[in-house]
Amino acid sequence: MKLRLAGLWLLLIIFQSQASDQWVFDGRSAVTGAAMDRVYHHLDGSGRKHIAVTEQSVAAVWEDNRSQTPQIYVALKLFSSDSFTDALQVSNGGEAYEPSIDALSNNRFALAFEQDASVFARILSAGVLGEPTRLSQQAASHVSITSFNDQVFASWRERDNGRWFVKVAALRIEDSNRLIVESVQSVEAKGLETALLFPVIAVNAAGLCVAWEDRRAGHTRLLVSHSADMSKPFNTPQSLNEFFSDRNEYDKGNGVTRVSLASFGEDEILAAWMDKRRGGNGYGIFAALGADAGENFGPNEKAHGEEGDRQPHYNPATAGNRAGDFVIAWDDFRRSNSDIWISAYNSDLEWSQDHAPSVASGSGEQSHPSIALDDQGNLHLLWIERSQQDSPSRLWYSLGRPQKP
Repeated sequence: MKLRLAGLWLLLIIFQSQASDQWVFDGRSAVTGAAMDRVYHHLDGSGRKHIAVTEQSVAAVWEDNRSQTPQIYVALKLFSSDSFTDALQVSNGGEAYEPSIDALSNNRFALAFEQDASVFARILSAGVLGEPTRLSQQAASHVSITSFNDQVFASWRERDNGRWFVKVAALRIEDSNRLIVESVQSVEAKGLETALLFPVIAVNAAGLCVAWEDRRAGHTRLLVSHSADMSKPFNTPQSLNEFFSDRNEYDKGNGVTRVSLASFGEDEILAAWMDKRRGGNGYGIFAALGADAGENFGPNEKAHGEEGDRQPHYNPATAGNRAGDFVIAWDDFRRSNSDIWISAYNSDLEWSQDHAPSVASGSGEQSHPSIALDDQGNLHLLWIERSQQDSPSRLWYSLGRPQKP
């Protein structure tokens, strides 16, 4: 049954009445070994979906250059174990970038990644990778993957005859743990001459939602489109970010970039992105909540608190769960070093005070968070650490347990 946006707030009261706006984090666990000279890790995939959680384990996926060329790696940690497994190489081509991951049943994960100008997907089950499946037909990149009740979906950008398309595929899992492409459609059939960047996909009981960076207006805006299911076309793209222009007639408005989506509750969507509407203070983190799997979005909201208003913020990531919890993470330099910050809705239906987990803040540079929420409200946090900007990096993980009101 469709919800009116006016009814979204009542639904959020039900969902969020027991949700905490802060978590108490365990000690951190190393996902990768000690920083190695000239080895750099990246968590830059569309929507920053680099961590996923099943009932038994957590998995992290990333790109690094340990083999001299960029490749994709994944590591697992059973909840019964204190440490992650050794990294397993996911890609097998010349160069690979920008992976994405989502959890499936039976302790499996769906992975997607760019490799040699094509996009691929494969299953990770019991620490073993299934055969990769090519999703794209032409030059493609910026892939994102998601699932609902083990139905897998992926989005990416693809260039065909000089025009850019946002593609969406429905995938099914064979008994051999190989993904099979059931159908592919373009969000817009005609495509664009201007570039489309970083499409991200989310899915729930009300359908599919895709958001991306779009330059057809001569500047970057965030667009979003919805489909009830893959048997129906996507609706006409709508603006996600509210357009602000208060300088002069030539002003193209505030810059926006790197949108992230997460499903929460039965049929809601959280969107968050970097937004320069604060003028000379750089990017802020803004968000919007969408009903009916993003068919309708509410107003834009500033997610970070006043303490961070004088600093730019970077690399937003989102997470939600079916219990109705949702949260945003990002990094900023308000304490001189780059730290990870998180914010969630509180019982007053507003974004909570910013919280910097001690495990991901302090000396050194902590950046590029990726997050996942399990159905118990535990927050799983993955991030990059460097001793200083531009130094070699490593990956860390920590589990945040919800603090009771």
